[in-house]
Amino acid sequence: MVGRITKGASIRGVLEYNAKKVLNGEASVLYGNLVLGDCEQSDTFDMRRALLSFQPYLDTRKIKDPVFHVSLNPAITDCLTDAQLTEIAREYMERMGFGDQPYYVFKHRDIDREHIHIVSVRLRDDGSIISDSQDRPRSKAILQSIEHRYGLRPAVNGEEQREFDTARRVEYGRDNLKQQMKSTVRLLAEQYRFGSITEYRTLLNLYNIDLEERKGEADGKRWNGIVYTATDERGKWVGTPIKSSALTPKGGYKFLQKQIARNDADIKSEQIKGPIRGTVARAMHRARTQGEFVRLLKADGIDAVFRQNAAGRITGATFVDHRTKTVLNGSRLGKSYSANVFQELFNNPRADRASLLPKLSAPAPATLRQQTPQKPEAQRPEATVRPHVVPPAAPAAEQPPKPAPTPPRQTEKIRTEPRGLSPQPHPAQPAPRGIGESLFHAAGDLLGQLAEDGPMSQEEFEAMRRNLSRKYKRRRKQSLSR
Repeated sequence: MVGRITKGASIRGVLEYNAKKVLNGEASVLYGNLVLGDCEQSDTFDMRRALLSFQPYLDTRKIKDPVFHVSLNPAITDCLTDAQLTEIAREYMERMGFGDQPYYVFKHRDIDREHIHIVSVRLRDDGSIISDSQDRPRSKAILQSIEHRYGLRPAVNGEEQREFDTARRVEYGRDNLKQQMKSTVRLLAEQYRFGSITEYRTLLNLYNIDLEERKGEADGKRWNGIVYTATDERGKWVGTPIKSSALTPKGGYKFLQKQIARNDADIKSEQIKGPIRGTVARAMHRARTQGEFVRLLKADGIDAVFRQNAAGRITGATFVDHRTKTVLNGSRLGKSYSANVFQELFNNPRADRASLLPKLSAPAPATLRQQTPQKPEAQRPEATVRPHVVPPAAPAAEQPPKPAPTPPRQTEKIRTEPRGLSPQPHPAQPAPRGIGESLFHAAGDLLGQLAEDGPMSQEEFEAMRRNLSRKYKRRRKQSLSR
């Protein structure tokens, strides 16, 4: 169960909002606490008595946002009776500190999920204030306790907004068709980015709603309006058309024009268009038919909507990306994504696909992994180390050469490979003299023995290194004494 707390300055505004719901049959009064008149469940609401119930508390003093308004939203799978909802509301208000305050509990049925709204004030009759400090964390803790008591589905962080602000497809014949349309139209207009009324209409069609833009002139002034209609699965109009003004202000012509202007920069942004273009391009390369293309994009969260004339020719393509909530006509992505290109790709067997397909800017992650397979573990063992013997440097009489590096300590056999370095001087090369000669012969002795003996243990390798060191010191001493 999710609680949404809002604060306000006008008790009349909050009460009128709920009263309108009751009047339209979208809500009912469940309970009234310490209010004038009947406190029982009712499908009518007395606005005058409600205002009189709160006024004495509001007259005690003036504070900012004295109104407390909360909606308690069970999961759609939780089935609660009116008595249970009333008891939950009473427990919640008592624990939030409003048990001795006047408040109304309304049950709303304006969306699929029944939920309750509670209206009260933060001023007591003596003028003291009910603190709103940490009210949201306290509310969450109280609701978790109520969930446990009633066996309700717990609210999961990150899911609340998606659950309550997710547009649903309209179903003709289900209860309250107008409210279904109102909720879906409002959410789609608020949440998605589109650059034209046509793009917004394509988005609505996915949710079984169509719109018609109407224009006219009255008293010398031009006017624009929007009419909405529910559709069936084939897109055929069903039910009675509804003016946007009778549905929701956020579906009206002026609101949509403001949204289009606000979305303009995002629609043109390569940061928005780039990922969508890349996904569409990869699907075009993989798909051989229009149906396969649509399925591939749908798996990536994009709906591809094609418009066709009576002859079956593709006349338009629109892409609805539900991941970024963006609607783009194919022409916005570039010439390679126009209706003519899709017509040739999917309806002309003799089309030159190579010339029609857009270039891929980068391979998909899965494709990239296929092109660069990992080497088998057997080809790069970790336990086997092959020491690399460096050939001797040029003779240097002033400074002694650095000793060979000590290989890592390990108990397993160390396989050595001279990697093409000859253990003896080349016959054509003059033999080095002095210290260089000693180092050269010492290295040759070591490599010669390694090649003959094959794998050796760490102890054997250390003994060979010490022997080499002794030979080097003895020959250096002999060279210096000459």
